Amino acid sequence: MSLYGDQLQIGGVTCGLVMRGGSNGTYLAVFEREFASLEDIEAIQWDKPDIQGACILPVGYGFTVADIRYSAATRSYTVELQVARQYLGDVAGYEAQVTELENQVAEKDGTIQAQAQELASQEAAIQSQQQTIQALEESGTAQQVEEKLETAYREGVESNG
Repeated sequence: MSLYGDQLQIGGVTCGLVMRGGSNGTYLAVFEREFASLEDIEAIQWDKPDIQGACILPVGYGFTVADIRYSAATRSYTVELQVARQYLGDVAGYEAQVTELENQVAEKDGTIQAQAQELASQEAAIQSQQQTIQALEESGTAQQVEEKLETAYREGVESNG
């Protein structure tokens, strides 16, 4: 007769229950002797266990076995587990996505560089135009030049009689 139930399996071995341990990242898994032997418990791949059923063990994590204790009163093994590492699973899809994003960034960097060169070219053209305008203003506008020429012509004609 089971004290804890048989709805949970870890690595194919029936587990009665899993509780949080006394410290962060520590869990206690209770296996009844009628469903699991010490050899069965030790054979579980704790670095990446296959968990079937409702369980508080975080999915995708690996564990190390800190201790296994047997209780004759409850005829059960209590396995103390410590979180070892988190498995992220297959990341091939993410690698392709990262590569695509890196390509997009490189393309945008190229566009930014081309725009910066175009902007510098336009700024140089504007500066050249400003210098031309300034030179024209200093030498006078076309109308001012025409007026100066007309005045000089009149003065020349008047001086000749």
